[in-house]
Amino acid sequence: MFLRILPISLFGLVFTGIAQPQTAPTNVTFRTQLFNTGPEPAGVVSGDFNQDGKPDLAVIDGSSSSVQILLGVGGGNFSLGSQTNTGMSPVQIVTGTFTLSGHQDLAVANAGDKTVTILLGKGDGTFTIESFPLSGVPLALTAADFLNNGLTQLATVECSGQTQAPCSLNLYQSDTHAQFHRSQSIALPGAAPAMGLIASDDFNHDGKPDLAVATDKQVLIFVDNGRFDGTGAATVRLDFVITPPNSLGISGLAAGHFVRNNPTPDLAVEVFDNVNDTSSPNSNYIFLNNGFGRFFLRSKLAGSTGGFGHILAVSDINGDGIQDLLVAGTSFHNGDLSYALGHGDGTFGALQEVGGFGPNNGIIARDLSLDSRHSVVLAVTGAFSTPGTAVFLNQNALPNCPPPSSATLAVKFCSLSTATNLLSVSASGNSPNGVKRVELWVDGIKRTQAFSDQLRASVGVSAGTHRVALVGVDLYDALIKETTTVNVP
Repeated sequence: MFLRILPISLFGLVFTGIAQPQTAPTNVTFRTQLFNTGPEPAGVVSGDFNQDGKPDLAVIDGSSSSVQILLGVGGGNFSLGSQTNTGMSPVQIVTGTFTLSGHQDLAVANAGDKTVTILLGKGDGTFTIESFPLSGVPLALTAADFLNNGLTQLATVECSGQTQAPCSLNLYQSDTHAQFHRSQSIALPGAAPAMGLIASDDFNHDGKPDLAVATDKQVLIFVDNGRFDGTGAATVRLDFVITPPNSLGISGLAAGHFVRNNPTPDLAVEVFDNVNDTSSPNSNYIFLNNGFGRFFLRSKLAGSTGGFGHILAVSDINGDGIQDLLVAGTSFHNGDLSYALGHGDGTFGALQEVGGFGPNNGIIARDLSLDSRHSVVLAVTGAFSTPGTAVFLNQNALPNCPPPSSATLAVKFCSLSTATNLLSVSASGNSPNGVKRVELWVDGIKRTQAFSDQLRASVGVSAGTHRVALVGVDLYDALIKETTTVNVP
């Protein structure tokens, strides 16, 4: 695990009295752009592939069997970059760190020839290619540092056909030269699941990445096996099973933190559950984590989702420090983007429709403009419009702390405010992969954290001099730390 500790100068920090609280909007607005990235966009991820400090996009295209890079030029705008071949019919893409080069890499799962293409970054937005075979057709792909060695491993769901069981969960690990081999294969029950139903997070709060994998009617929680027996194998074991109510099939899955100040991740699960209403056959359920990787049903999303299937993502879309749910349609019945604002207790407001360009095959959310607001990107299939990559730039979320460059893992303080026995902080983080958590430590004790790249918090402290540290955790658990000293009256 990478850790860098740097003392920071107080020059440039803003010290004020306690700022007046601001209200986040309840209606988020976006400016949309559509980029031509091929006739059949099948997935999208974000990373800083040319290491210039501005987030880029990588989009797979199923027709041309390639990855198209969109290079960030600032302000959430993009220009066409390199195009690199993949295997046949790519369906899933993730970022990763597969070597010790210090550059950002990509992994692409290909359904047409049952392979994974590894694109090793050169640091200038171009890549060299390697690949390895799979045993089945890949339906889901995710990445995590299962071995805690600074390198990214891969997990896939593979089936005998795109709609044919049997299926299996497979873990692949590599050496520092990105030479992958399968370290574990676990048979999955039921019929073949929908595309992309896998998520990685620390569900049992033991400091190790776990997996949530949806079959056709259940969500299986696999936790890190904890095997440190010298074999060096990345393995997991089944620990818990979620069975959503009234489910005829699972169509969406995302992990997030839906309860304020709860460190363990929760799950949003969309199910097909209404055969009698062809306009609204889907329901979104929120399952909360009890802190030990056990989940219970908390709420059902208000409002109709419609549309025969959606892809889900989680982000603080209005800037209030609470994670929200993003819902993008995958069928011609409803191809729009919608969002539901979180209340911080596992419940959400009604879905609000943003609009869109048609059915979607991929969704991400990130601060693309480096203005502290989270925008949304969709891979649009073009069934009823021009296919491409749709960028929804956030226009009015509550701003906080413009983040540092995305070229390297970094955190920064934007302001430190003091009052009698009180310290208030505005801070942010960034990295090529993106920062998933920012922590505030005072005198060696973690006082609060935000599961976002943005932190806005006030904590009670005694009068006197205190050592304040800001810790950023990137997507694959690398750490960065900045420290300073403040005097509190």
